[in-house]
Amino acid sequence: MTPESLRVEAGAEGLIALVGRAVGLDASATARFAERGDDTVDVFVTTPFDCIASRRVKGSVSRDGAAVAASDLLGALQAGTSTIGAPRDPNWPGALPPRAGFVERDVVPVTVVRQLADEGRSLARQFSGPLGPPASLLNQTVLTADAESDDPVEISMRMIFTCTSLGLIPGFAAPVEVPRHLRVSTAGRWVRIDAPFGAVYHSSSLGLFA
Repeated sequence: MTPESLRVEAGAEGLIALVGRAVGLDASATARFAERGDDTVDVFVTTPFDCIASRRVKGSVSRDGAAVAASDLLGALQAGTSTIGAPRDPNWPGALPPRAGFVERDVVPVTVVRQLADEGRSLARQFSGPLGPPASLLNQTVLTADAESDDPVEISMRMIFTCTSLGLIPGFAAPVEVPRHLRVSTAGRWVRIDAPFGAVYHSSSLGLFA
C-alpha cells in the first residue's frame, strides 16, 4: 500500500500545534487533506466533540481527500519528513465541509468565547462522567450569532470546547497583531468558526456528517 505524504512549505509549526492537541484529546484521531488549488492544503482533524477543526498550510499532498492517522501525521511533521504512512480513509466519519459557499454571519470577540469556555469547563468538572462532559452540556446553545436576523446561528458548547481545547484562540500574551475576534459563517447545514489559529466546523443536522 502506497504511503500518503504531505509536503509543507509554510505553516508547519502551527499545524504541529493543532495536530498535537488533537492527538492529545483523542489518540485515535484522524486527519484528512483537501487541496485548495492555490498551492495550499486544508488539514482537517477529528475531535471527541463531534466537531472537526482545520488549519491551512502551503504545500501539496499525495492525494486530495486522503485520510491518515493523526498520530502518524504528527510523527512525520515532528521528524520533518513528508512521508506519513498508510491511508486511513475508512476511519474518516463522512464528507468534508464544502470548499466554498460559506457566508459570514457575525463577528464575536475572543473574550466572549473564552468566558464561555471557562464556564463550560467549570460545569464539565462538576458533571463529567467516565466518557467526558455530558451530551446535554455539549449540546447546549451558549451563543447566538446574527441574532437579529430571520435565521440566527446557534453555537453549541461543543464548538466552544473545540476552539479552546485545540488552542485556536489566542491567550492574553499573544502578539498584538493576532486578531482578537472570531468569525461565524454558515453554508447549508454547516456552521464554521474562524479563529486566529484555525477553524472549527459542526453540522446542524442530526448527525455531524449526515
